[in-house]
Amino acid sequence: MGLFAKVFASIATFTTYLYLRRRRTWIMAALIALPALLPPLGAYYRPEIAEENIEVFDAVVQFMYLLTLTPLTALVYGCSLLSEEIEGRTLPLLLSRAAPRSAIVLGKYAAFSVVSIALLLASVLLTFASFAYFLKLPVGENLALVGRYVLLIAITLLAYGAFCVAISTLTRRPVVVSALFIFGWEKLVVALPGYADFLTLQKYVLRLLPEATFNRVEIEKVDLPPELMRAVYPVSEGFSLCALAATTAVFLIVACLVVRSREFATAGDAG
Repeated sequence: MGLFAKVFASIATFTTYLYLRRRRTWIMAALIALPALLPPLGAYYRPEIAEENIEVFDAVVQFMYLLTLTPLTALVYGCSLLSEEIEGRTLPLLLSRAAPRSAIVLGKYAAFSVVSIALLLASVLLTFASFAYFLKLPVGENLALVGRYVLLIAITLLAYGAFCVAISTLTRRPVVVSALFIFGWEKLVVALPGYADFLTLQKYVLRLLPEATFNRVEIEKVDLPPELMRAVYPVSEGFSLCALAATTAVFLIVACLVVRSREFATAGDAG
């Protein structure tokens, strides 16, 4: 257990250091921070939008952060967490001293989680401050809403990140497979009858949305023929939280088992 903890801490620390040095991390930080520009633009072009500042802020956090930027961050970092070293044939170097392979996987996942959550948290708070300054969003009475969203974004990132890490160990095209699931299957499932939406992460994430005293902005629903309309089976908050926690654990276990069972060729074996 001592060796496992030592390897885990070393891998997590070094990987975090590498993330902070990469240009891609700061490009992602700039991309994630773009929603903070919406309040000054809205205040300039549509000053009346300030009357609905809390509804607009909630919509921005829900649709841009929770359902788009968080899965996208997991896609960008989670899929490359192990696949880059597998494709570059550098992973055997990490295994040369008989280090526990699960500790390596979990250490890298921990570094991804810390860096990604920090980037998203900073951006959400920056956007909140931008709404407060430019659109006069009350700060004190909305802190609980922001805190609940931050927690939900972290939970969502952990689940999608674990999924992407597992996919990166199972296929040579993890970005394509993960993108098809996140931005394909999860968006198209509304047109499928039955219990298909239970095979998504988005169903459970949306169930954990913080309670609001206002009417939330809804994406325009797709009108389907009556024979394709399906019943929506609700789930409880407790069930949703357990489902996300369980899927996160299962995907991480799959990633650890695959890495432990596979043989990885070194760069010298490529020829």
